[in-house]
Amino acid sequence: MTNNPFAMYNIEIPNKYRESVLKYCKTGGQKNTVEFSPFERQVDFWFMAFLIALNQGLEPISEVDTYNATNGAILGTDPQRVGLMQLSVLGKTKNFDKLSNNRWVFDYCSSLAYAGMPKLIQILNDPDDRPLWGLLMEVEGMSA
Repeated sequence: MTNNPFAMYNIEIPNKYRESVLKYCKTGGQKNTVEFSPFERQVDFWFMAFLIALNQGLEPISEVDTYNATNGAILGTDPQRVGLMQLSVLGKTKNFDKLSNNRWVFDYCSSLAYAGMPKLIQILNDPDDRPLWGLLMEVEGMSA
């Protein structure tokens, strides 16, 4: 396990998206297959929303009505995410000084995830496709 400067913070998800997040995550209690619930954990949904916001150049948004999906310590299980979050903030803000403030970096990433959540839900809700296939098409488009 590597150093995770975000371990003491909570990964929050806006309550208005709670039902959708649980629907598309296996940890939401659904017994769906991966085609219909493509995310193992809520942190995976949160992180994908973050990536979509980065890819689409969305601006961070603030949310106050949130619930605690999980503790930030879970990011330590996928340590490359921590580095990607830090590099993404640096790339977006061009501000090296902000990188020393872990709380600010984490909050900025959360605000980007909040901005990406409606887009991610829209992708997963596509009536013409199963959620997993819509998600894979989005990821393929990100790499192009």
